[in-house]
Amino acid sequence: MKKISRILLLSCLLFLTLFQVKTEPVLDTNKQAIRPGYTYYILPATTAANGGGLTLAKGENGSCPLDVFQAQNVQSKGLPLKFLMVNSSAGLVIDENEDINIKFAAPRYVSICNKSTVLKIEDGFVTTGGIKGGSENGTATSLFTIQKYEDAYALQYCPRATGCSFICPRLLCGYIGIAPAANGSRCLAVNRPIFKIVFKKA
Repeated sequence: MKKISRILLLSCLLFLTLFQVKTEPVLDTNKQAIRPGYTYYILPATTAANGGGLTLAKGENGSCPLDVFQAQNVQSKGLPLKFLMVNSSAGLVIDENEDINIKFAAPRYVSICNKSTVLKIEDGFVTTGGIKGGSENGTATSLFTIQKYEDAYALQYCPRATGCSFICPRLLCGYIGIAPAANGSRCLAVNRPIFKIVFKKA
């Protein structure tokens, strides 16, 4: 048994050495590093940060929690969001590939639904009512990362695998994309055509 544990430990260390992901700070449209607790707009890269940002509305659930949509008005920056670190040993800026929570900084929506505005994945769609945190029970559906994607960024939903505290391979990973509906609305969902984004300080 000890021999098997040792082999697994060496395998994990080799995995980390060979496949360690290089991280860089995520930059906003002014080339400044994104900081936790500050407010930003998430905007499509194609509009040069002018509009088409993220907003909240009643979706297929009919009421609460509110779902996340891309604003139909191409001039609308949408609602500001905050990025929250879940790792207590993280630095002072948000890095690529780092586990984070994303939260709408819009108190009026909390009063409407009496739910948190932390983003989470439910049935493959991005909605609110998530739980802040990194490894606690119930937080897996609220873990996202920001990935460099071509000349912009993309959000990735990537909950940590359970039962592996060492290398923690990612399961059920998927980029966040746009899921257009018949009524013209554009909701966010996992594993759809990738939504290339930039971040503009609010």
